[in-house]
Amino acid sequence: MDESPSLPDELILEILHRVPVRSLLQFRCVCKSWRTLISNPQFANDHLSTSIADPNMTHHRLVSSTFGDPRKIVSFSLQSLFQNPSSRAKPLTLRMSHKYHIVGSYNGLLCLFDVYQGYFRLWNPSTRLKSKRLSIGVYPDVIITYHGFGYDHVNHKYKLLAVVEDVHETLTKLYSFGSNSCTVLQNFPCEPTRMQGKFVSGTLNWIAKGGVSDDQWVILSLDLATETYSKMLLLDGDAEKILSPGLQVLRNCLCVCFFDSKSAHWIVWLMKEYGVHDSWIKLMMVPCIGRETSAMYPSSEPLCILEDGVVLMKNTYAKLVLYNLNDGRFDYLRIRGELGFNMHIYLESLVSPQC
Repeated sequence: MDESPSLPDELILEILHRVPVRSLLQFRCVCKSWRTLISNPQFANDHLSTSIADPNMTHHRLVSSTFGDPRKIVSFSLQSLFQNPSSRAKPLTLRMSHKYHIVGSYNGLLCLFDVYQGYFRLWNPSTRLKSKRLSIGVYPDVIITYHGFGYDHVNHKYKLLAVVEDVHETLTKLYSFGSNSCTVLQNFPCEPTRMQGKFVSGTLNWIAKGGVSDDQWVILSLDLATETYSKMLLLDGDAEKILSPGLQVLRNCLCVCFFDSKSAHWIVWLMKEYGVHDSWIKLMMVPCIGRETSAMYPSSEPLCILEDGVVLMKNTYAKLVLYNLNDGRFDYLRIRGELGFNMHIYLESLVSPQC
């Protein structure tokens, strides 16, 4: 009698690396060997690498706080938003035990800040696993003025920067999840204009003023491995025409978004090679006139971009917009419920937050 057909182990692995996390969690119940395989940290890393390399962003999701219910976080499949912009998108609702502010995301983990109790923690919304609490000290007697979340690729640590103030002093602290260690850094050499740092290429980045002259826009960068600061000039040209600049990360590259007062356009520049000033390219330029585009100024930001040139953006009113770079078309997405301004893109993964 012929044996039942079977697939090589290598091919099975390749297939499993492309399976959604929710299905993999169910597959752990198939047999003991699959449970061992899928629970292995190396499998989680390989699955993550495959998902990151997917140009269609199949396993990426948008996550947001909500208006009206401080303990509810919602998420949407990016594919559903891009493929069906005219349909009313139904979110996956995540009920939380506390009111959390989303600080950032990396490797499928969200860094959350408990607004009332004053601690941080890592959380994987796909597996629902969370890390231990990371306390910043006595709260609410301290105020967090700036923060940022990222990954130190040299020491393999998830790190959080928090600038904390009390009535006596201002301290810039860098925490490591897992070890609960804390390093007090030199305070910022110049003052950022926005609270949240953007993580790219092992660094946290903020827009600030403080180049050769006090009114010159710069990017203030903190290297998470060396724990040192550096400054880069934002862009060549007239600083006076750049209004309300902000940073974002698209295609794993740092971007700057701003309203150009002279041309009346909302503009996004992308730095193709991090730290190389000559690698800036103009990614998009949106005229800010008319009903559709006037809402792009001043606090809009791109959230992600597909290979075909379609950009998901958040406008001034926390509404989601698809913008096609090729033909200039706008599609306003229909969303069930009211989204908050605190939106992030995360990648579904099996990575454990219990580092």
